[in-house]
Amino acid sequence: MGRKSRKNPTDPGAKMPPGHPFYDLIEEAYRAFDGYKPSDVDVCTDCCMSKAIEADFFRPNIEDLPLDYLKEWFGAACATEGVRKDIWSYLLPRTLEVLAMGEEPKYVGIEVSLSRFDTGNPSHWSDRQWRVLDRFQRRFMQSSSPSSGAWRYHSLDEILCMFTLGGWQLDDLWSQVMALADEQLVERLYQDWCGTFGDYGTIDVTEFWAKPDKARVREFYTSEQLRQRLETIALSDSADAEIAAKASAVVSVIDKSM
Repeated sequence: MGRKSRKNPTDPGAKMPPGHPFYDLIEEAYRAFDGYKPSDVDVCTDCCMSKAIEADFFRPNIEDLPLDYLKEWFGAACATEGVRKDIWSYLLPRTLEVLAMGEEPKYVGIEVSLSRFDTGNPSHWSDRQWRVLDRFQRRFMQSSSPSSGAWRYHSLDEILCMFTLGGWQLDDLWSQVMALADEQLVERLYQDWCGTFGDYGTIDVTEFWAKPDKARVREFYTSEQLRQRLETIALSDSADAEIAAKASAVVSVIDKSM
């Protein structure tokens, strides 16, 4: 597997600097998931992971695990049911840090980043660990946007898919979307559906969705609840003129998709 070499071989890559909005949360993640190192990587090492990386994988402290190593691990095949909890728990804080830094642990897309274990099921975690995961999910949903320059931009649909494949409940995630401030909701949907695809616009849905969830999320995007909220913003005398125009454009995309 081809990998880009880091300019500084001692720099693990995608490390979060103090002052970053996620810094305190990631530091807490490392503390909450601190434990022993697993005995093996629990992925294919016959043809997927290089022997050199396999041999060196557990030498660095987890917070210094090179991004190249993490990507190699995510690129290696695992059992269809996923990986063991011990290796997932070990890698999870570094994975969260990489995501918050705008990187994708797996080359194919952000959507599969949390899917190798039922991450969004609170019964798998201690109260402290779940508080970290819950806060990360909610903050990532709020913060990852076109205007947040510290992160690589991902569409709202990709983020919803990532957390759904990771075990979070889609209904709860959608409730969080509907709880976004009017301006933030409009900007997100306009960027995803109009900014990327021009004036005509389209509801773009990632192919990583499982078929039943893909149908459900399309229903959310074309729901009367969402349409009415956007139309209210578009027609509001108190709304910013640019936001109102963008809301109107998003309503048009919904109408064309119904």
